[in-house]
Amino acid sequence: MTGREVVLTSNGPGELYTWARPVLEAWRRAEPDARVSIALVPCQFASGAEAEVARRFGPDHVTSAAQFTAAAALGRAPAGLRGGPGALVLSLGGGAAYAASLARKLGARAFRYAFVPDLTRGIERLFVPDERTLRRARRWRAPAAGRGGWADGGVEVVGNLVADAVRSEDPVAHPGRPHVLLLAGSRDAFARHLIPFVLAVADRLAPRYPDARFVWPVAGSLTEETVRAGIAGVERATLGGIAARREGDVVWTPAGARVEIVAENERYAHMRSADAALTIPGTNTLELGIAGVPTVVILPLNRPEIIPLEGPGHWLSLLPLVGVPLKRRAVRLFVEGLRIPVSLPNRFSGEPLMDEITGRIEPAAVAERLAGLLDDPDERARRRARLAATMPAPGAADRLVARLRELVPREGRPAHPGASAR
Repeated sequence: MTGREVVLTSNGPGELYTWARPVLEAWRRAEPDARVSIALVPCQFASGAEAEVARRFGPDHVTSAAQFTAAAALGRAPAGLRGGPGALVLSLGGGAAYAASLARKLGARAFRYAFVPDLTRGIERLFVPDERTLRRARRWRAPAAGRGGWADGGVEVVGNLVADAVRSEDPVAHPGRPHVLLLAGSRDAFARHLIPFVLAVADRLAPRYPDARFVWPVAGSLTEETVRAGIAGVERATLGGIAARREGDVVWTPAGARVEIVAENERYAHMRSADAALTIPGTNTLELGIAGVPTVVILPLNRPEIIPLEGPGHWLSLLPLVGVPLKRRAVRLFVEGLRIPVSLPNRFSGEPLMDEITGRIEPAAVAERLAGLLDDPDERARRRARLAATMPAPGAADRLVARLRELVPREGRPAHPGASAR
């Protein structure tokens, strides 16, 4: 007998690896005969590589963002996606409205998992990672009562899917002494400036740690041209970076640092092995926290206009003549007005478990902060213990799938009234 149709909508490599992949694997465990597809929805930061990333996970079907857009323009669901008894659409990144619209076309039921609560007509239930988000979601819903909020008020906690993604990987077999992870961004416009800086930090650390293993998991969303330009140091003046040379999957810096290039899908194994890491704000700080890696998180403001913004801020920066000054001012105002840490582990735990450096930065100072962590094994052990105690635990994917199976029986009948939000 053919199983139900499950469609996971998503928008970028980060959401695909940390949300879609664990949920897909959980569906395979729970309902091996389910037909699980991934439908990519439009995203302003999409690189074009998302469909290839999604196919690596082994779904039954993948719809690209271009195919999704073309089908939507004709008022129909993309080819290869179907409805039927028990069909459901789960939004795992990107606009919830895309998932709701697709569900209507398929005659399916629509659900969403998100870190930030939003109200979208047609989304039957919102799943969130923690109690804090649950409280925010309930506050947001109150003024929307009767105006197309969630059906039956459904919002509930299932846990953080990122923990499932990170903990599913084993550490690498041969870590360095020390093992240092370098994350150089995932958006082309910013990475061109950040890659030379990250390489400069490794260049300064190499003489001090001759047995170090420096590892750079290159984001799949970066173009090869961006990687080449970054290594060549085309934009090195922005952050005081350097030019280096590449030999196959190794980048050599002038001082002899050997920086390994690995695929993005290997990053969790290296996180599980790392002694310390260097990164910028984003979901990757949560991944590193879950992996227990003491990390230096930088938010450089040497040139604020190169920092990627989402939503209106992105389009504002594209205005002729005034775009760059407006964006520079907007970023400075945002950062100066921050009342919360820029790294997610510090925000969640309320403790300074990650070192944060915001403002004008230069490689020597950042290298010293990393060296301070590498030279203090007791402090690293303390931070690892606190990260283990405060970061999310795995299990969210199985809980989410189990809950959806309660709400949407395979035969498509409505869930029993007793299966309300917990």
